[in-house]
Amino acid sequence: MRTWRTIAISLGLLMAGAMHAQDTLALEQALTMALANEHGIRMARNSADIAERFATPGNQGLLPRLDAGGRGQYSNQYTRLDFVEGLPDVEASGVENTTLAGQVGLAYTLFDGLGNFAQYDRARLDAVLADINLRAQVEGTLTQVIALYYALAALDEDVRITRRILDISAERHARLEGRAALGGAGRLDVLNALVDLRTDSTTYILALQRRERTTRDLNVLLGRDPNAEVTVSRRLIYAAELDQERLVEESMRGNVLVAASVAQVKAAEVDRRIAAALRWPRLDLTANYGITDQRNDVGIVLGTLNRGFNGGLGITVPIFDGGRINTQVEVARLRQENAMLAEQQARLQVERDVRNAFTTWRDQREVLRIQNDAVTIAQLNFDRTRDLFERGQLTSLQFRQAQVDLADTERRAVVAGFETKVAELQLLRASGGLLPALGVQTR
Repeated sequence: MRTWRTIAISLGLLMAGAMHAQDTLALEQALTMALANEHGIRMARNSADIAERFATPGNQGLLPRLDAGGRGQYSNQYTRLDFVEGLPDVEASGVENTTLAGQVGLAYTLFDGLGNFAQYDRARLDAVLADINLRAQVEGTLTQVIALYYALAALDEDVRITRRILDISAERHARLEGRAALGGAGRLDVLNALVDLRTDSTTYILALQRRERTTRDLNVLLGRDPNAEVTVSRRLIYAAELDQERLVEESMRGNVLVAASVAQVKAAEVDRRIAAALRWPRLDLTANYGITDQRNDVGIVLGTLNRGFNGGLGITVPIFDGGRINTQVEVARLRQENAMLAEQQARLQVERDVRNAFTTWRDQREVLRIQNDAVTIAQLNFDRTRDLFERGQLTSLQFRQAQVDLADTERRAVVAGFETKVAELQLLRASGGLLPALGVQTR
């Protein structure tokens, strides 16, 4: 938990810093939008609500069923009654017969091998699994949002760098054209400068295109108009030192894959109980209170009224069903064994993922340090080269090479910076601490 809080502090500082301008979309705001609007999260949340509503005693047969019913019947017909000798026969048209009946009935399973209780436990586990799936959907979506947010920030830096390089190329071209007009530079230098200017213009256009596409991708995840303009914060704050073993330990409790596999093991055990309950006798209770009133125009009995209580017990004992119950019990046992194997596999995979993510994060930090040093060196080299070029002591090609070297080094440093932050968050997700660190509640 200490690790999660450490990273949460850095994320909080980053989000707070991103809110300095009214037109800047803070990372916290982007995450809130995604939680509220992203379609996958909304569908997963509905599925979790559905599973929770089914996980009640009434829906799983633990409560008695009480029904009220009634019927009414009327007939008008020709009737002829032939009685035994000594009673006069009856023949009439328009004979009316009416029947009115109503009852309240109760039905309840007293015993079924405790299968109804196992069904209730299974429904509650289904609700747990639905919540875990919701959490997995939220983690996946927010990870994409964060990655795109930082990708957009990196592209903003790339546009800035590319624009600055374009301005330098335009200045260089104008300077060489002025020299050529005075006879101080050859036409070849001017043409080379023009080629470089066209190349940098193309690079700038492509950088804007990449930013525009990434903006649309982020807007879709946020559930809003793909063409909406987005300005993100480019400020980065990194977490302090992280402990690999502590992260592995936390992942065994908090990783969504481990949590799902543990719930599946419990569900398989309950399924085995449900199958085993089929071998037991079933005892059902029925009871009802009813009233029946019948009236006849003709006949020996002209009216009947029944009113009272009826109750009964029914028992069903499975004797032979072609081996289907035995098959279900054996299948449930094998599925439970598979679930236990899957849990062991999940724990191994999660430990591997955490250690791989930790290695990536550790190495990426070193890459970032090297690239930042490289930018300092490349900037010094460019400043020196530019000074010599303006004095006429270096060729245009030498100046261009220093310019390209600086741009490439700055881009690599920018990419390394944001990839380091993404690697940090991927490590946090693998260890199961992404949502706690972000302070996000799935529902």
